[in-house]
Amino acid sequence: MMLAVEVFLVLVGAGVGAVLRYLIGGWVGHRMGPGFPWGTLAVNTLGCLELGFLIGFAPEENVALFILSGGIIGGFTTFSTLMFESSNLALSGQSRRSAVNIAANFALGFIALFIGTYLGATL
Repeated sequence: MMLAVEVFLVLVGAGVGAVLRYLIGGWVGHRMGPGFPWGTLAVNTLGCLELGFLIGFAPEENVALFILSGGIIGGFTTFSTLMFESSNLALSGQSRRSAVNIAANFALGFIALFIGTYLGATL
């Protein structure tokens, strides 16, 4: 029975995360303009911040919250879009922007994860 509840929570969380990714990523991309995948960078960084917060905050006994949020984070962030946009930049002769995109996603992701973990642990 618990497995069915966990799967349901991941399903709901992933749906919420996907909608948030669409809305936030689109909004950031529109505000920042074309030429660089700002929306994906924003959602990946925010997703890492959220995951770090949960690591620092959520007690191990609260499995349902972690699974639901894991589904949200999984639906919100997107490694495949990062790779797709980076390869498109590289293939269009913008290798430097491609490298910056990959490096920025990883660097900001790590920084956001650690900041989120610290914030979660302090609450």
